[in-house]
Formats: sequence, C-alpha cells, structure tokens
Amino acid sequence: MKKFFLFLIVSIFVVNAKAQVLIGDTTEPEWASILELRSDTLGFLPPRVKLLGPGRANPLNRHLAGNIVFNTTATDSLRVGLYFNDGTRWIPLFTSKTVQENWFYMPSIPIQVANVDLAVGKTVDLYYEYKKQLNTAGGLLKSNPGAPAKALKKIPEALELDYYVTGYDESVFDAITITNDGKMTYKIKPSAISSDSTYLNIVFVEKQ
Repeated sequence: MKKFFLFLIVSIFVVNAKAQVLIGDTTEPEWASILELRSDTLGFLPPRVKLLGPGRANPLNRHLAGNIVFNTTATDSLRVGLYFNDGTRWIPLFTSKTVQENWFYMPSIPIQVANVDLAVGKTVDLYYEYKKQLNTAGGLLKSNPGAPAKALKKIPEALELDYYVTGYDESVFDAITITNDGKMTYKIKPSAISSDSTYLNIVFVEKQ
C-alpha cells in the first residue's frame, strides 16, 4: 500500500510539472500540446450556448479572447454553429463562404437630390455615415437604459466591406458609382420630377 501511495504522488507530480493533460489514453500527450483529446470514435463537444449578438458577451459574463462556443440559436446577425471570441465580439468559425456571408442594409441617411450639379453630381461617403451613426457616442442616438453609448464596439474597416446599390428610383438617380472605400457618386436626371419621396437601397457585405 505504501509503495502504491508513493507511486501515485510521483505520477501526479510529473503531470503537474509538465502541465500537460491527455484524455482518452494512458500514454503521454504530444509534447507541444497542453491538452490532447484522443479517440477514434468520439468527438469534441464544446459548450452549447444561446448567443444574443456578435457584440454581446451574453450568456457569458464577459468577452474573453480565444473563447470558443457552439451557438444553438439563429438570429438576424448570428447563425447556428461554432464561434470564437476576439476579445470584443463573436466571430463565426465557418469554412463555407456562403455560410460566412454577413450583410446588412445601410442605416437611413438623407441623400441630397435638390441643387445638385447636373454635370458633376454629388458624392456621399457611405462608410463615414454608417460609422458615424453606429459607432459614435452621444448625439441624437436613443437607446434603452443601460445600453452602451455606441451601438457597436467594433465595426469593419472601409476596405473590409463591399458596397451595393440594390435598388433606386430610376426617374431621379443616374450614373451611380461607388469606390472601394465606400464613397458613392451620383447624378440627378435633368428630367427628374419634383417629389416628396424617392428611394435608394444600399447593402454592405463583409468581405471573406
């Protein structure tokens, strides 16, 4: 009994000294790994949680870079599947580009249609307007009590997005072009009829 007790103490000491753990076998773990799971018939099951949004830590108590979870519930901004945390938000761990696509409509902004130079046109910085609305504290932003001052803690850079005009009033707008960093130039048709309403739909897509 004494010999067995001594052997047990030595074994625990060796494992702690190496700071390595192997689950599923009695041999030593790979030398470069701190944790190894070994099986020919079983898989690794990460924690299954219901995430509430890319920028929200819930149901975890805080953002922690490197954390990996399996999101169980799809929302407008999240899919079911594996996510890792970069310290500020949840990032999908998908391999298919069709699954990874993240797109959203441009926030509503006023587009000038009156007093526009018909020869030169008008330029509006779509990315700047998007960032100003969603990532600027204060101003006219209204929110529920306790919500952060900024709607998003982190947004993609201008060159990390593709910009699309998916629909517009063809009786008003003409010669629409968009640069890679989100600056849109447009002209107003000379024959445009004065109206109280028109439309221009813009979609942002995160590049993969």
